Amino acid sequence: MELHFAQYNVATLREPLDHPDSAAFVEGLGPVNELAESSPGYVWRLQTDDGDATAIAAYPDPRTIVNLTVWESEAALRDFAFSGLHRDFLRRRGDWFLPGESKAANWWIPAGAAPTVEQAKRRVAFLDRFGPSAHAFTHGQRFGQLVVVPRDLHHPDVRPVLDRLDHELITTEPDGGICFITLDPDDVAPGDGAFFLAYLDGVPRACGAYRRIGPLTAEVKRMWADPELRGAKLGAAVLDTVEAAAATDGFTELKLETGEHLTAAVALYRKFGFEQCEPWGEYIDSPHSFCMSKRLIPSA
Repeated sequence: MELHFAQYNVATLREPLDHPDSAAFVEGLGPVNELAESSPGYVWRLQTDDGDATAIAAYPDPRTIVNLTVWESEAALRDFAFSGLHRDFLRRRGDWFLPGESKAANWWIPAGAAPTVEQAKRRVAFLDRFGPSAHAFTHGQRFGQLVVVPRDLHHPDVRPVLDRLDHELITTEPDGGICFITLDPDDVAPGDGAFFLAYLDGVPRACGAYRRIGPLTAEVKRMWADPELRGAKLGAAVLDTVEAAAATDGFTELKLETGEHLTAAVALYRKFGFEQCEPWGEYIDSPHSFCMSKRLIPSA
């Protein structure tokens, strides 16, 4: 799978774009953007039809502006950002932007994808919540190349991962417990759910899914991260992706069932804002089931 490198930064101007104190910044945008687009490894940048990124109102404060670009590699971005005209432009940030207000995140995407502002905001929020990881990091931080992508259940990479998940569940389930390990292709049909694999440096290392269980309710299923990489925040990366996809599909609630003995999983779900709820359906009579739910804000 060919990957590209995405970067996002957001900062708030000291003064509006039409203020004299912002004039040098505005005048420099055209030349800097032209240089970026002609630089080796440049792929894409967020902009209006007129080529203007500052006109995109991503935040309530009109002085808050964003920069979202895609490059063939991290090195290509670094060569552009920290040399020549852009380096000189970067050194003057303090003249134009409020101190301590900027945010940034980098991550990998499948080649050909174009990230949205909402996706970029989620990466920044993930970085704030979990710290640097392969899912979201900043310049100078080194992690493996991670992407979380949807996969059909018949994809050849899926079955080996699910076999490892099933083995873990079956061998760790307390006496009297029940493993709910089924997931059908119809469950993850477009609009009703999705199954995701997380690839780290090209190897599938984690998975997760959601499926419709009500008009506006989806259930998180098949969450797993390779135990050899626990601490790498792969489970959090998958859950973040699952949650975003469910919200995009219009769901307003996520539910899940996990084992009461899976304390690390419960802790992760709590960190995402899930709270314990009453069991439903097949989980009502399961003695070791621990059910949780979370409200979602649907996104476009």
